[in-house]
Amino acid sequence: MSIIDNWDMEGPEIDRRTTVKLLGAAGMSGLAGCTGGGGGGSGGDSKSGDDSSSATMGGSIEAGFQTDNLEFLDPHYVDKGAQMQIVSNVFSGLLKLNENSKIVGDLAKNWKIPDKKTYVFHLHEGVTFHNGNPLKAEQVKWSLDRLMADEKSEHHGKVTTVESVEATGDHEVTINMSEPTAPFLAFMTNVPGRAGSIVHKSAEDDPKSYNKQPIGSGPFKVESRSMGESITLSKFDDYWETDDKGNQLPYLDEIKIRLIPEPSTMWSAITSESIQHCAQITGQFAKQGENMGSLDVRKTSSGDWSCIAPLGADPSKYPEKTKVASGYDTITTKWKGKDIPTANKKVRQAIAMAIDRDEIVKKAYFGYAIPAHSVFNPTMTVAYEKKPKTGQYYDPKKAKQLLDEAGYTGNPRFSFKLLGMPEYKRWMTIIQQQLSDVGIKVELDIQQPSSYWDSIYRYDHMVTTYGGSTDIDPYMTWWKQLGTPDPETSLGVWQKSMMFDKKFDDALLKSFKTPKPEKRKQYIREAEKVFLDQAMYTMTVFMLKAKIDVSSLKNVGIQAGMSNFHQAFLEN
Repeated sequence: MSIIDNWDMEGPEIDRRTTVKLLGAAGMSGLAGCTGGGGGGSGGDSKSGDDSSSATMGGSIEAGFQTDNLEFLDPHYVDKGAQMQIVSNVFSGLLKLNENSKIVGDLAKNWKIPDKKTYVFHLHEGVTFHNGNPLKAEQVKWSLDRLMADEKSEHHGKVTTVESVEATGDHEVTINMSEPTAPFLAFMTNVPGRAGSIVHKSAEDDPKSYNKQPIGSGPFKVESRSMGESITLSKFDDYWETDDKGNQLPYLDEIKIRLIPEPSTMWSAITSESIQHCAQITGQFAKQGENMGSLDVRKTSSGDWSCIAPLGADPSKYPEKTKVASGYDTITTKWKGKDIPTANKKVRQAIAMAIDRDEIVKKAYFGYAIPAHSVFNPTMTVAYEKKPKTGQYYDPKKAKQLLDEAGYTGNPRFSFKLLGMPEYKRWMTIIQQQLSDVGIKVELDIQQPSSYWDSIYRYDHMVTTYGGSTDIDPYMTWWKQLGTPDPETSLGVWQKSMMFDKKFDDALLKSFKTPKPEKRKQYIREAEKVFLDQAMYTMTVFMLKAKIDVSSLKNVGIQAGMSNFHQAFLEN
C-alpha cells in the first residue's frame, strides 16, 4: 500500500485528500465529489438546507423509494440501490462516509495500521443492537467471520484477503490480511462498502426473518413492514451518536418508507407533499422541480449506470453456470434449438453502434446523465475515460454493415421484446426507434421491478434494459456481473448474458490484488478490451441520481447516492 502512508489512513477521520486516494484505489473516488443541485438546495453529496444548529427534535416523515419490493435487508446480501438506502439508516459499519464524503469512524472511534497487513480498530463503548444486546469486539468478529465463510454473499470477495479477525479486547478488533489490499478501508464502510456493516447473530438462527426485519445498530430500527407497500422505521432510543451540541441522534421519531415504482406517482406524491422526501426521481420530473420554490432538488454522483444486456448463448447449454447466476434449479429451455441473433458478436457490436447516447441524455434524462461509451463509470476514476479510443460510439452506417455481415438482411432483420421497468420507459422508447432505424424491430415489455428481476434471471428475454449502482471497486461490480459463474466464489453471480471469457476474469482478479495504481490500470484496460470487443453490454448512460425534499425537511445526507436520515429534521 505504498501509494498512501499508513498514518494518513489512521482514525478517527481520514482527510478528504486521503479519502479520495482510498476511494480511487477502490475504483470510485467520484463518490467523494459532488455535482450541482437545482432548486433552492445546496447541491451535491451533502446535507440539505440548514445545519444541525437549528435542528428540532421529533416529528415523522414519509419518504418515497422507487421500487415495488425490498426483499433483502441483510447487508451481506444487499445488492440493489433501494435496499442500500435502508441499510444506510438501520445498520452501522466499522467506518462510514460522512456528509462531507470523508471516511470517518462509525462503530470504530479510532484505528491504527501498524503495518501494511494489520488493522486495529478501537470501538465505541456502550453501543447496543436494536434488541439491547451489546455490540463489542466479539460481535464485530462474528459478523466479519460470517462474511468470510459465506461464498454466496455478493460481498464475500471484499474479505478474501482477510486472513483472520481477532477480538483483542472487549472493544478492540485486530484484522490480519494475507496481503496488502488497496481498497480495504473503503470496504469497511457501511454504505457503500457493506462488508463492514455489522450484522446481529440472529441472522444465523433465522436468515429469512432477518432479511425481512433485521436487527442492526443504526439510528433507526425496522418497526414494521407491509410487503410490497411500505416499511416503517422508528427512532432507536439508545443510539450512541450525538450531534455537535451533544444532542442524541436521530432527531426524527419515525420514517414511513413508501414503495412507489411509478415515476409519475412519485412526482404526484412529492408535489402534493404526501411524501416529504423522494429518494430517486427521473430527470423529467427533477427538471420540473428545479423551478418550484417548495421543493429542494439535488443531484448526487452515485455511479449509477444503464445498459442494454443481450443474451449471448442458450442458458440450457450451461446448466450449472446458469444455476449459480439465476439462483433457480430449473433451467429454461425456451431458447433450445432457436436462433439467438445476439449470440453473434457482430450483432452485439451493431446494437452498440446503433445507439445515440447524446439523444438519450437529452430526451430521456433531461441532462441528468452523461453518455456511457465503456463499462467503467466516472466514480471509478482509476478506470474511467470520458471518450475511450475503442469505446462504443454511434455509427448507424457501420451497424447496418455488421448486421449484413452477420446474415440478418431481411425486413425486419430480426425482432425481440425489450424488457424494462417503468422508470426506463422513456429511454426504452428512444432505443426502440434507434434500433428500428437500423432494421431491428423492438417491442417494449415493461414490468414492475419484482417481475422484471424474476424475468431477467429466468432468461425469458433475448435483450433486456439493465443498470445498477456502482460497487466499491471495478473488480467487485464487473467480477459479479460478467465473470464466469463459479459456485465456490462470487464470480459471475449476476451473469445475465451467458458470455464467458477467462481473459476477462483473470484481468479483473489481478487488478484487485495489485495496489499500485498504474499496474491496476493496466489489468483493468485488459478487461475493458475484452468487454468492448465482445460487446458484452451496450452501455448507454451514467445517471446522476436526483433526490427531492420538501422545503421543510432539512439535513438529509445524500453522500454516495444514499438518503441518510441520521441528522434530518423538520423545520418548524
